[in-house]
Amino acid sequence: MSEARVLIPDGCNAGIVLRAALGVNAVLCAVLLADPGARGYSERFLESAALVEPVTLVSLLSWCMLRRIGAGRQKAWTQRALAWSVPAVASLVMGRWVAQGGASGTGLAAFLGLCGGAALQHYLELRDRAFSPAIDEAKFQALQSRIRPHFLFNSLNAVLAVIREDPRRAEAMLENVAELFRAVMGDVRRLVPLAQELALCRAYVEIEQTRLGERLQVVWDIGAVHPRACVPQLLLQPLVENAVRYGAERSAERCDIVVRVRQVGFKLEIFISNPVAREPLQREGNQIGLENIRGRLALIYDLEASLQVTKRRGRFEITMLLPVEARLARAGGGAQGDAAGPGR
Repeated sequence: MSEARVLIPDGCNAGIVLRAALGVNAVLCAVLLADPGARGYSERFLESAALVEPVTLVSLLSWCMLRRIGAGRQKAWTQRALAWSVPAVASLVMGRWVAQGGASGTGLAAFLGLCGGAALQHYLELRDRAFSPAIDEAKFQALQSRIRPHFLFNSLNAVLAVIREDPRRAEAMLENVAELFRAVMGDVRRLVPLAQELALCRAYVEIEQTRLGERLQVVWDIGAVHPRACVPQLLLQPLVENAVRYGAERSAERCDIVVRVRQVGFKLEIFISNPVAREPLQREGNQIGLENIRGRLALIYDLEASLQVTKRRGRFEITMLLPVEARLARAGGGAQGDAAGPGR
């Protein structure tokens, strides 16, 4: 059974904050341009912004708090009423403060706040519907289909490389492959505990170390993070796989791959580094996988996550920032967050 739709905008989401700020200021500029007035444009804009900007900020923070205390579980019209009333109340209070306690214009300010809040909430609700589960599913399946064939062939080739020489080692590898396939065939929107995703990466590295031997070395530098921190399933493993494929596989020398995880405030910082291969396929191959990851991050986190790639001192470095997701699924006992689309 699908969960109830959350209609109160997430005022803590960077994407929504940016869209709200741009939209409110664009409307303000258009209104002032449509009414030339006697005074200068700059003077009127600053005077209006002194009221509009604080109301916008207070409304965004209030929406964020309402979602955090569970108001998003209310009925649809209750959520809309709450979302619309917040800018109206903020406008009323700010209007009286600007007027130094006078009642002149406060009613109009409250009405405009109500209209503005309703318009912004309705726009974000329509945008949210544009990222409906059906559309999300099609996009995720397209992204996931890029992972499965490449991952399948690599894993089977790793097992075939040792199955005749060391059956016991091949059996252990097949157990790890089974765990990896279970994750690959799952829903890549699902949020899982960070420890589980790291265990999946370690299982993959064990497979590749059996095949590549001593020249593949991985340094795991895992710092203190929230004990219930979650990340999208199968997010880190493709990055580690890229580091192996375009590092150790293309080098006859020892390849040191660094995987570092830190929590910085309310962000998870994930850093992966590998030596730059000399073959020209390094950039092309890595970019395909990175575009896949960027697409998943955009669909799940909107502007809340980022991924940066740099080449420094002969190494290919990836730095990824994710919001700390510490929510566990309410159904089925699995770890899953609100990954139903941007701005939800």
